[in-house]
Amino acid sequence: MITYDKGLPGLPEDVIYEIFSLLDKEALKSCSLAGQALSRSVKPFLHRTLYLTPRNRSGSPTERNTPGDWNELKGFPILGQRDLLQHARHLSIFLGRNPLFPHDLKPHVQYLRTITNLRSLTTRWLDIPSFMSEMEEYFGAFLESLQSLELEYPRGDHNQILYFVCRFPHLRDLKIKGTQDHIHSMRNGGPHLDIKTIPPFDGVLDLEFNSDKGAHLVLSELATLPLNFRVLKLFGRSATSSQLMVDACASSLEFMSFTWHWGGGSFPRTRGFLVY
Repeated sequence: MITYDKGLPGLPEDVIYEIFSLLDKEALKSCSLAGQALSRSVKPFLHRTLYLTPRNRSGSPTERNTPGDWNELKGFPILGQRDLLQHARHLSIFLGRNPLFPHDLKPHVQYLRTITNLRSLTTRWLDIPSFMSEMEEYFGAFLESLQSLELEYPRGDHNQILYFVCRFPHLRDLKIKGTQDHIHSMRNGGPHLDIKTIPPFDGVLDLEFNSDKGAHLVLSELATLPLNFRVLKLFGRSATSSQLMVDACASSLEFMSFTWHWGGGSFPRTRGFLVY
């Protein structure tokens, strides 16, 4: 539960949370201008979703697609100086179709360290092998708090991807959308990484793979772990990989949906099933 700075005296914290959680961003902005009391109460909600992208306007990392330059992002320092990054709950980091390396995050690492209550993280084209030895440096502040992880086209092999995922010990939801360069460590002689900590994995598992080979490698490794996902969402063409995940989650599964290309056509078809 978020702790409030007595912005609305007389109202219980759970009531304040319920009210502001129903408002969209424009309504939250209006509330922040309505007086000091409302402004203090609305801060945790106004800054709970952040975007670290090359298109951010320099003054507003809470806006997703506005003109700006990655290396001139001034919004994070501003929020950091005002002690507002502690309110962030959702963070998206991506550089378009360019791989994301540690040196790309280096200018912002001092602010990433202050995001200690993060609940969900989305990355695109994350070069996982290059972060292996620097997990604490860039993700250490929210290793313990993160509950949801979305990896869009992560770079690395199946073992590296699952090792990275399992470094977040309280992870409940996982989404992997495609993979890139799945033979990376084999080509470069990387060692097999032993996964020592298994997250709860009791929320939603969402998987999108266009490559049967990439899907099978990742899912075969994932299926060796104890999985307790209640919801399973699969997108792709591989019936074998889909069956693998259904079997791995069978004891806890409550709902599952499959999206596939019907008859090899270009239009996807989705089917959902309740599991009793």
